[in-house]
Amino acid sequence: MPTKIYWLHNANNGARIGIMPRPRGSDWLEEEIIHLKKQKVTHLVSLLEKEEIRELELSHEEAYCSKHAITFLHFPIKDRSIPIHPKEFIKRLSANFCEGATIAIHCRMGIGRSSIIAGSLLLMNDYKVEDVFDYISRKRGLKVPDTEEQIKWLKEGEW
Repeated sequence: MPTKIYWLHNANNGARIGIMPRPRGSDWLEEEIIHLKKQKVTHLVSLLEKEEIRELELSHEEAYCSKHAITFLHFPIKDRSIPIHPKEFIKRLSANFCEGATIAIHCRMGIGRSSIIAGSLLLMNDYKVEDVFDYISRKRGLKVPDTEEQIKWLKEGEW
């Protein structure tokens, strides 16, 4: 069964933001990318570090995205941590979203890192900071994010 995307926001211009666990790797990876394409994903964001990519057998993720006309963006964030210097990356994602992109964001499990990056985009689209994590948690079906540091990062607008 393909990896599920938890859709968080649909814009009037057709753009969407979603979070997900990492796609299945190795022999399943291209099938996963094809499934994303069928869901009209135009941009796939990986927040995994290099070691995780190797461990999870996702080293061909960018190549398969290119093959299937999905823009691949890699912005590594240490697991259970917060991003370093994310402003330009988040501005770029926001610009893509404003242009109508359907963005799927993944980390390892689609809980911590993906939630804070998606949360920053939601805040740029008129969501309230005090409601963002409850909203994402309801959509995701479990409590997000992973750590208090991640909550603080988003609430204090360090992005």
